[in-house]
Amino acid sequence: MFGAEAIVSLFVGGLAAFIIPIAAAVIFKVKNRETWLPGVFIGAGTFFVFAMILEQILHAAMLPIVRGNTVLYCVYGALAAGIFEETGRLIAYKTLMKRHYSTKNAVYMGIGHGGCEAVLLIGLNFITYAFIALTVNAVGINKFIEMSTAGNSDVADTVRSQLDSIAAVTAVSTVQALFERVIAMVFHVCMSVVVYKAVSQRGKLWLYPLAVLLHALLDVPAVLFQTGVITGIPAVHVIMTVFVAVVVFGTAMLSKKLPDGKT
Repeated sequence: MFGAEAIVSLFVGGLAAFIIPIAAAVIFKVKNRETWLPGVFIGAGTFFVFAMILEQILHAAMLPIVRGNTVLYCVYGALAAGIFEETGRLIAYKTLMKRHYSTKNAVYMGIGHGGCEAVLLIGLNFITYAFIALTVNAVGINKFIEMSTAGNSDVADTVRSQLDSIAAVTAVSTVQALFERVIAMVFHVCMSVVVYKAVSQRGKLWLYPLAVLLHALLDVPAVLFQTGVITGIPAVHVIMTVFVAVVVFGTAMLSKKLPDGKT
């Protein structure tokens, strides 16, 4: 049976994962009315296509190969996200956003990209887990497992493990997950600006592989946590926060050095 803290935390965290990016997009648009509205949706679509579809297809083939080797797993896990997501941004700028080049539109695209990630990875999952928890409380854990596995013992073990993970959710872990998404959104805004400068400024295409590298470096702490090299989530978040703060500063300096219209 699931406690009230887990259920409430899941519902509140899931709703917050929707509200935060939507609020960010609305506030930015209100303060910058010249921003091209479709840009935020292009950013969201770019994440969905390149990270949730194309990248996952590659994962299906590669993860069984690299999973047994910590070094290969870390290198692959870090690079894959960077290559797919930054390439997605590059293609979006070269096509759908070609006539709407501006730093503000790049920021808006980044909000859409990072916001879509927050909604899909945290928002939908947390709310789904909350409804699962309510269902388990209503029918009982054994009945739920029987209903969802059709008596398959191997699947039942997996479901029990997943239910244990859901039951372990607390207010603190929910706040940590949301904090990570906010940090990631800020990073995505920065990378959208960096890749925008790569395609809009003559001779600056090298900024695109730089964005891929920076994205890979951001994912290293999370990959190291998954492999057990880093054992605490707070350590991951501290590293991410410091890294993203440096990236924000560097992106601001880049935008100042390469303003809109300069080629």
